[in-house]
Amino acid sequence: MKAIIEMPQGDTIRRHFKFDKTGFIDLGPIKSVIPINDGIMPVNYGYIVGTLNSGEGDEIDVLIFSNNILSVGQEVEFEPIALISRADGDDKIVAVDKTVDFKSWFDIPKSERELIENFFSYHHEFKSIENADVARQYIEKGYKAFIL
Repeated sequence: MKAIIEMPQGDTIRRHFKFDKTGFIDLGPIKSVIPINDGIMPVNYGYIVGTLNSGEGDEIDVLIFSNNILSVGQEVEFEPIALISRADGDDKIVAVDKTVDFKSWFDIPKSERELIENFFSYHHEFKSIENADVARQYIEKGYKAFIL
């Protein structure tokens, strides 16, 4: 599976890939929308290529743990380990690249899990955190929705 990074870990600027895929839109400082962690992105954030989150009308979002420094626009191979289901339907896949050995949400250190929970639930609460199998099924559904 492949993702495109929109906001690397440590980034402070909100970016979104344009719908026509010609580049990125600068949406300003993360801190102006999410003050948690002083507006610093706690994990690599992007979208899964060729998917559609029908609840949101956009590509499926993905949070990718990596030991590499990733950059805006970089394509990354990943493996899903969890699904964060949010009340607003803007669900997030939690994933790792080949440099990280986490197999589940609970393999992530507690302090990092808490930061991600606080950061990504700042405006919309989490309904649940599901396992890797549910995350894979969610992605497969997103691939099918994209094609239709």
